[in-house]
Amino acid sequence: MSNRHVSELRKVYKHIFQDAMYAFPTMRMELERDLTHLQSVVDSRGVSVYMETLPKIGKHLDRCLAGGQYLQSGLPLTKRVSGRVLIPAFMRGLYLLVFDDTGRLKDDANLEAITFLRQIVFAAKKASFPCTAEKAATEVEEFYAVDQTLPEPDRFWECETEALASIKETFHGFEKSALYRARADALFPHTRKDLTIVLGILDRVSGILTSSLGSYDPSDWRFKHGPGAIAEHSGISNKYCWGNWSDALETEFPYADYAFHSYSAWATRCNDHPSVGSRNQHSRMVAVPKSYSKPRLIAAEPSENQWCQQNLWHYFSDRSTACWVGEFVRFRDQSLNQQLAKIGSGNGSLATVDLSAASDRVSCHAVGQAFRGNLRLLSALRASRTQSVGQTLSARAPEVIRLRKFSTMGSACTFPVESLIFLCVAVSCALVKRGLNATLQNIMLLKGSIAVFGDDIVVPSDCRELLVSTLELLQFKVNDAKTFWEGNFRESCGVEAFRGVDVTPAYWHCWYDGKPASLASVVATSNNFYQKFMMSTSNYLASTLPGIIPHVAQRSGAFGLHSRTEPDNRFLRRRWNWELQREEIYARTLIGSSSRSPTNDDTAFLQLFTERPGPGIAWRHGITQRPRIQVKPRWVSHDDLISQ
Repeated sequence: MSNRHVSELRKVYKHIFQDAMYAFPTMRMELERDLTHLQSVVDSRGVSVYMETLPKIGKHLDRCLAGGQYLQSGLPLTKRVSGRVLIPAFMRGLYLLVFDDTGRLKDDANLEAITFLRQIVFAAKKASFPCTAEKAATEVEEFYAVDQTLPEPDRFWECETEALASIKETFHGFEKSALYRARADALFPHTRKDLTIVLGILDRVSGILTSSLGSYDPSDWRFKHGPGAIAEHSGISNKYCWGNWSDALETEFPYADYAFHSYSAWATRCNDHPSVGSRNQHSRMVAVPKSYSKPRLIAAEPSENQWCQQNLWHYFSDRSTACWVGEFVRFRDQSLNQQLAKIGSGNGSLATVDLSAASDRVSCHAVGQAFRGNLRLLSALRASRTQSVGQTLSARAPEVIRLRKFSTMGSACTFPVESLIFLCVAVSCALVKRGLNATLQNIMLLKGSIAVFGDDIVVPSDCRELLVSTLELLQFKVNDAKTFWEGNFRESCGVEAFRGVDVTPAYWHCWYDGKPASLASVVATSNNFYQKFMMSTSNYLASTLPGIIPHVAQRSGAFGLHSRTEPDNRFLRRRWNWELQREEIYARTLIGSSSRSPTNDDTAFLQLFTERPGPGIAWRHGITQRPRIQVKPRWVSHDDLISQ
C-alpha cells in the first residue's frame, strides 16, 4: 500500500512543481532541483515524508507567517541556506519571495509564493491511508487517558431516574462551582479575580441562551435514526426494532409514546416481549481513517439512544436558527467562521482558536452548569446519554470504559452541546473585556466578531488570552498549533487565509482504482486543483480517469470535470431526444442506489411515519442495505452540463 502511495504521490508532486514553474518561470531550474531533492528524500524515508514530514513543515510555516519571522524548526528538509541566510535551502526561491535573508516577513510578501509553498507541504495531508492496529490502540489509550482527567459525573448523571428537582440542588452555576473555584485558585492565582467575573457573566449568558432556545418537549421535534452504525450490530439491522429501551430513556422518552406508531403496536410488542431490557447499554468504539499518523475514534451509539439524540439535535438545530444564537452558531454552515477568518487575517482584529480533542473534554459538570436553566432539556440530555463505551482495540485500556465526559463523537448531541458551551464562553469573555453587562442587547453588539462551529472559535483578538484561560479552567485544551491571533494568518473551518486572501491548498486523497468512490474522489480533487488554476496537476489527475467523463460548468452541480468556459464535449456521442425535446450527451455518471430488505413486522408503519416520503415517491419499507455507488454511461441533458 505504501509503495502505491509513493508512486502516485510522486507523479502528483511532479505536476504540482510543474504548476509552480509556470507561475514562476525564472525559478524553473531551482524548482526542478527541489523536486529532485524531495524525491530522493522520499526514496530513503518512505511515504511518511509526504504525509507527515511535509505537513509538519507546513504547520511551522503557518506559525512563522503569523509571527512575522521565520524561525528554525529542526525538521527534515528545513536545513538553512547558509550561516547568513536563515530560510531553508529546500524551496529557497519561494521562501525568499516571502521572507528576507534574516527570516523577517516581507511587507510585500508574494501571496502566490505563499500559496505554492503551502500547496507543496500540505498536498498529501489528508491522503487516505489505512490505520494500523497499533495506531488504533494508541489512540484508544489517549482517549481513556483524557477521559480520566475529567471529574466524576455528578450523581444526577449517574442515577437513571433522578428527579428534575435534583438539578437545582446539583448545579448552582459556574461561579459557585466548587470544582472551578478550586481550579482557579490552583492554576490561575494571579488572574483569579478576572476569571471569577467571567464565570459570573457565563452563568447569565448561558441563562439567556437556554431561555432563548425555549422549552423542550420531545413531542414537538422529529425522531429519526442517524446515518451511522449502531452499537448492537456491526452489519445491517432493523433499527426500528427495539431491544433495550433503558430506564433512563423511559424517564423522558416514554417507550409507549415515542418508540411505536400506535399504542396497539406497543401493547403487542409488550405482550410478545415482556422484557425489553432496562439497562443503559454501552456504545461501541470504531476506528476510522483520519490521517497517516492516527485514526479517528467514533462511538456507535445504541439505536434507542441514537433515536432520541436525533430528536434533541432537531430541537437544537431549529431553535438556534430561530433566535439570536443563529447569528453566532450555524450547525449546518461553516461560511460564517470562514468569512471571519478572512477578515481577521486582513486586519488582525479577530483571532481563530482551535481546541484539542474538544468533544472528549466536555465534562458532565460543565454541561450541567450551562443548561441548568432548562430543566427538561438537561434531563433529556442525561436520559439519552450513553454512560459507557466498549472497545476491543487496545489491551492496555479497559474493555468497557465508564465515561466521565458528556458524550463521544458519534452522539448526535455532542456537536450542538459543545458549540453552544463554547459560544457562551466566547461571548462572556468578550463582554468582560468590554466592560459590558450580560444582556441580550449587549450580546448582539458582538455580532460579526464571534462565530463558533464545533471546536472552531472566532473571537476578537483582544479576548483571546482571557478565552484561553477560561477554557482551560473548564478543563478544555487549546491547540496552540492551530490557534492564531497575531500577524496576518488565520485558520477556521477549512479556510486558511493570509492578509485577507484564501491560501487554502487542494488536497490529494486517493488514486483511481476502478471503484466508483475513488472516481468521485479523483474528479473532485482534479476540480479543486482546476479551481486554483493549477492546470498541470488537474489535467494529470483527469488523465488517470476512464474515458467519457463529461466536462461541466463549474456551478452546474453536475458530475464531471469543471470548465470555466462553455464545456467542450465534442469527443462524446450526442443525440436529439424527441420525447423530451432536448440535446443529450452519452457520458459516465455516478448513480447512488440502496435496496431494502422487507421486514415481517409492523415496524414498517413507524418507518413510514418517520421518513415521510412524498406522494410521488415509490417508497418501500425494510432494512436499508449499504448504499452502492455505480458508474454507468447514460444519456444526460446537455443543458444540465452547461447551466450555471
